[in-house]
Amino acid sequence: MAAQTKGLGLVHVNHVVYPVRSLAASVPFYRDFLGIKEIPKMVPNENIVWLQLPSKVMVHLIEHKNCPAPDPVHIAFEVEDLDAAEKGLLERKIAIENKGVRKDGQRYVFFRDPDGNRVEFCTPSGF
Repeated sequence: MAAQTKGLGLVHVNHVVYPVRSLAASVPFYRDFLGIKEIPKMVPNENIVWLQLPSKVMVHLIEHKNCPAPDPVHIAFEVEDLDAAEKGLLERKIAIENKGVRKDGQRYVFFRDPDGNRVEFCTPSGF
């Protein structure tokens, strides 16, 4: 195992930004289907929606012409039950592009959001 270094004292991820073509199409997917809570945005920008996971990490959806994000850029959400999450995708007729198990035993499923961005569901890492 690699030795840990102090570095700059980073604590955790505060937020990630994801480009979307249409907030009207993407917000229901992330908020209602994925269940990420919408929170008040703290910036005066009509092209952004702030969402927050139970871990307090935020996902900022920004309406932007450069969408989808190029592969292999993606966001990965750890889920409580990967089988149930996969079933939810299939019930919504969302195609699963790739799935498998990593060397540490972590299971994963890749699919696309309404804008064609790559998204991953995964189980906890073995680290």
